[in-house]
Amino acid sequence: MAAFGFGVILPLLPFYALSLGAKPFELGVLTAVFALMQLIFSPLFGKLGDRHGRKKVLLIGTAGFAVSYIILAFADSFAVALFARALEGLFAASIFPTCLSLLSDFTTEAQRGKAMGLMGMTFSLGFIFGPAFGGLAAAIFVRDAFLLSALFSAINFCAVFFNLKEPKEKEESRDLGRQEVSLLSHLSSPMLFLFLSSAMITFMIGGIDATLALYTSEKMGFTSAQIGLVFTYIGILIMFMQFAGGGLVNRFGEIKLISAGLLLSGAGFFLLSFTHDWVSLLFPLAVFVAGNAMVFPSVNALITKKVSGKRGAVLGLNSSFSAAGQAIGPLFGGFLYGLNHFFAFIGLAAAIWLYFLLFFFFASKKLVAVPMQQAQANLSSSNK
Repeated sequence: MAAFGFGVILPLLPFYALSLGAKPFELGVLTAVFALMQLIFSPLFGKLGDRHGRKKVLLIGTAGFAVSYIILAFADSFAVALFARALEGLFAASIFPTCLSLLSDFTTEAQRGKAMGLMGMTFSLGFIFGPAFGGLAAAIFVRDAFLLSALFSAINFCAVFFNLKEPKEKEESRDLGRQEVSLLSHLSSPMLFLFLSSAMITFMIGGIDATLALYTSEKMGFTSAQIGLVFTYIGILIMFMQFAGGGLVNRFGEIKLISAGLLLSGAGFFLLSFTHDWVSLLFPLAVFVAGNAMVFPSVNALITKKVSGKRGAVLGLNSSFSAAGQAIGPLFGGFLYGLNHFFAFIGLAAAIWLYFLLFFFFASKKLVAVPMQQAQANLSSSNK
């Protein structure tokens, strides 16, 4: 439901921002401020979930989403829209790491890779139907799309309130109840590479969010409804490929899939620079999504395997890295797009491939060498 509400505004946000006088780089800022708030508040909400219960944190987030969408619906200036997006990012910081924590609580280590893939698949359902609804609503009146997002956030709040039961704290969590996980404690840990990989996932997503709608509108003449169909196509791809990706994690291992996924994602951006119509657009997007579908469940499954204790705090920290990537991606892509759309896609591809080299030659060996128990020991010793 959260993804649906977010997906509704995705195809029309660029046009909405431009109608308020924003430039392509400022559109990147509008996307980046959402991520910046996640970067700041994700660790806080992660720790609050560990201490006071994940259901309470999730209720705060879903209610806040509804409020931010209502403000966005009635924004009459770029500054107000920026404020609404900042609020949306703040409350998103409570939703996404909490959902991952709950998934970790309800599954065993053996089930986790497939479970992460299923979560990605359900998340993608929002991106299948959300952009399509948003594009159609925007064709009637732009404000309707934002109010529709607010409505679904309210429905999500009710569903969590009445249906979700707070999971019992596991023994491993009680053993580590007094530990605090901070950013500095991981700078010398191999797990830093997993957090950086999470940042790279959202860097890619943020980059395509900031450029694809503008590119298809300006270069191909797509309307908001057609752009909604493009994001719906992406959502359908994510649904099927995330499901397959979760199974591949258990078969080939997380580290191999992360490397392969980074290669494919970079190739997707590279191929996008040569597109010119509907037909030529479909294959590069499929390549890009296939790469992401390999990286996302692999990174999250590996993190939850390496850390057996207060996962909420660790996943909150991971969400902060993700938010950093989501902030940098739109700014980087928007800046390059302002110069030339070709530079944007090539530049994003080059950044992804550069990180692939770093991960392949340095990170993968360190991560293989550090078992779960040693990774947990590193966390414990760094917090003493």
